[in-house]
Formats: sequence, C-alpha cells, structure tokens
Amino acid sequence: MKGKVAFIPQGHKLEFFEYDVPDPLPGGLVAEVTQTNVCGSEVHMWRGEFGRRGIMPGHEMAGRIHALGQGVTKDWAGVPVKPGDRIAPVYYTVCNRCENCVAGNHAGCVNRVMGAAHPDVPPHFTATFATHYVIKPEQHFYRIPDNVPDLIAASANCAMSQVYWALDRGRLSYGEKLLVLGAGGLGLHAMAIARERGARVIAIDGVDLRLAQARRFGADEVIDLRQYSDLKARQARVRELAGGGGPDVVLEVAGIPEAFVEAISLVRNGGRVIEVGNISGGLTAPIAPSLVTFKSIEIHGVATYPPHYLKKTLDFLTRHINRYPYLELCDARFPLSRAAEALDKSERKEVTRAALIPEQQ
Repeated sequence: MKGKVAFIPQGHKLEFFEYDVPDPLPGGLVAEVTQTNVCGSEVHMWRGEFGRRGIMPGHEMAGRIHALGQGVTKDWAGVPVKPGDRIAPVYYTVCNRCENCVAGNHAGCVNRVMGAAHPDVPPHFTATFATHYVIKPEQHFYRIPDNVPDLIAASANCAMSQVYWALDRGRLSYGEKLLVLGAGGLGLHAMAIARERGARVIAIDGVDLRLAQARRFGADEVIDLRQYSDLKARQARVRELAGGGGPDVVLEVAGIPEAFVEAISLVRNGGRVIEVGNISGGLTAPIAPSLVTFKSIEIHGVATYPPHYLKKTLDFLTRHINRYPYLELCDARFPLSRAAEALDKSERKEVTRAALIPEQQ
C-alpha cells in the first residue's frame, strides 16, 4: 500500500512524497489519518519561519488504527484497542529519564523528539499532513471517546491539551480573571476550560468571526482591537472590565512578539503571564525588564504538555461536548491535495481552523 506525506521545502511552497506504508514496530502502530488540522505552528512553517532546509507539516490529528505492532492491545490509559478504532496520538515522545521528566515536568523534557526533518527518512510518515502516521513504541496515544467526533478530537492532541496544561501551569483558579490575547483555536479552547473552572474570561481580537466565537466559548467580555487600537486605550478598557489593577492571568496566544510585551503591560501587579503563541526564534520585540521587576509578575513559557494531558483533554471533551460549539470550530475542510490552499487561508485568517481530510471524503 502506498501513502502520501507533505513537505514544505521553503516558505509558501508545498510538495508531496509517496512511499510504501511501513509495518508497525513492536510496541507501536500505524494509523490512517482521518483528519489533521492547520495549527498556528503550520502557519509559521508556511511562512518559512521554521526549518532552513524545509520541514514536514502536521501534528494535530485524529485517525484510525491501520495496524497494531506486536504486543499492543491497549492505549496508554489501559483502554483496549483494535484495528479500526479511532485514536489521537501525542505528536512527540519524551524520554522519561531527564531531570525534568523525573521531576514530573514532561513538558520540559530535554530529549523530546518530534519526527524527522524530511520524508525520505524512514519510517517516512512522521508528520500528519499525510495519509498515514507511524506511532512509535514510546509514543502516547489514546482511544477517542465515542461521543467525540474526529472533527473535534483532532485539535485535542495539540491546541487544547497545550492550553489545558498552560492554565494549570499558570495556576488559574476559581474566581480569577483571565485575559486571552487571541481568539483563534488555542484561545477558544482556553476560554472554555477557564469558564468551566469558574474564572472570569476577557478576550481580545480584531476579527469579527473570532470575537463572536469567543462569546460562545465562554468569554464574559470581548475587546475589539479595531475599536481600541491604541495600547493605552486597551489598558484602560481591560482594567475597566477586570476591575482593580487588571487581570490575574494573561494568556498570550496571538503569536506575535508585540502581544507578549502587551501581556506584561496588561497583567496586574503580582499576576501571571502565560506565553504560548510566540514560537519563531527569528521574531523579537524590545521589552523593559524593569516591568517584570517592579510589577513582581511571573512569566510561564509553555510549549507542548505532559503527554497524559491528552487523556485529560479527551475526558473534558466527552463531558462538555454539547456545552460549547466545538463542531463549528473547524470551519473549513480541504482534501489533503489542497493543503496549500488551506495554509494560505489560515495565514490570511479567513478561517479559524482548517482541517485536511482524506481525498474520498
């Protein structure tokens, strides 16, 4: 059986490669990709901000088990699995041996592995803009609950699990005020989780669709960047809505350096800033360290999550699937062959979350 996998050799260019679908390794499995999403990371890849020699896009996915490796009968939560079952994998592996893993901070694993640099490297199918995906023996995966469709489960293994961990890392608790900078996929997931734990949520964005979705995903108040285009005006509006000195926690998921600087200026004295959106090493912004010093704030950088958070996220979805409009979160679907179009529309923010699906669907 042949399969296809995508590769971005340079900004705004996409190629496909074809290989034989490999057999699973003992302790691993091979999955058919039923949906993979265009996450913010893929937009950065599409712009050419990652991978000087090119990069393989795709990490958010839902799939069906194509073949199980020797000895695999259960997922990482002990749930029995068989070929044809729907699963969501964590898109990287952790070593479980470095000082961070041993201390329980698997998100900080210093030996984390996220696949190959080029599809030619066996087993080829190590990113999810593809027909198939190879799950290694040490790679966590979980069976998708029956009431959670692929449309929603695909974003669980990155966006939702990451902000779930981020809010825990930032210790957001009942009654606190959370400001979310950016109402894309990450931000919307964070709003629902924060709302369920009893926080008051304020969202900032400048796109009508995203502002409307923010309301539906739990935001108590929204601020339109177009109406408050000046930083001082936004600061005044945030303090007006949050009361007192400002929000207890600011989550930055807009993905531009200026938003990180703004998060520090908006959070209350003694508050916490959670930085998730900025992942491109070449993008910088000037900042006065004295702001951190005199405001006595904490800054938490979050990339990835402890692998078991994918199970926590799937459990959250199965409990709240009907409370929030998750089915509308992926608002555009493209066959895999039109991945470049999906990336273009995502970059221009014409869609909130684009999904790639097999050709026959």
